[in-house]
Amino acid sequence: MFFMECLNENCRFRFPLDLDSFKGKICPLCGSELRKATESLPQWQPGGFQNFHPELVILLDNIRSAHNVGSIFRTCEGADVNKVILCGLTPTPQNNSSVTKASLGAETRLTWEWAANSLQATKELKAQGFKVVVLECLPEALNLFEVKPETLSGDKLLVLLGSEPAGIDPGLLDLADLCIYIPMAGEKSSLNVSVAFGIAVYELRNILRER
Repeated sequence: MFFMECLNENCRFRFPLDLDSFKGKICPLCGSELRKATESLPQWQPGGFQNFHPELVILLDNIRSAHNVGSIFRTCEGADVNKVILCGLTPTPQNNSSVTKASLGAETRLTWEWAANSLQATKELKAQGFKVVVLECLPEALNLFEVKPETLSGDKLLVLLGSEPAGIDPGLLDLADLCIYIPMAGEKSSLNVSVAFGIAVYELRNILRER
């Protein structure tokens, strides 16, 4: 993979190109000649959460966007999530190719299952000792970045993500031990669910490490 640069002084378009797959010779913007500017950086695999393995399960309740679900899968693999539970209308890697496209193979390396009823699935996990954390913007919620390590007691954590248009199912909120929100400075009250999850899961991992 190389970063290519247009030789036209009035263009100078610069972009990455895999020369093994595409034999780029002319600039796609102006048609001028291209040159190899520099080789791309080698891929590097950062270390994981060594010697730190609290059980972490994520439940997606009626998240309709296959792209968001796939993105969450990819984040789950990076954050060392033990299992993903897809509930209700949430598309699965089995029935929606867009999930697998966005997850880039993470779905094959994660344990996941589908459940028709998120409340029933949550009750079963809570009976197994999971502490239930809901990510939702509510007046009673705690700021994610102000959660104390002692608040996340126990060795099993279940994080619930709800539908973007409808919000969290009130029945799930009744089962929650803790509700957290991500502070927002702009006019919007929330982030895209996959983005919000990425922020939340890594911060929760960081909090758990401090216990």
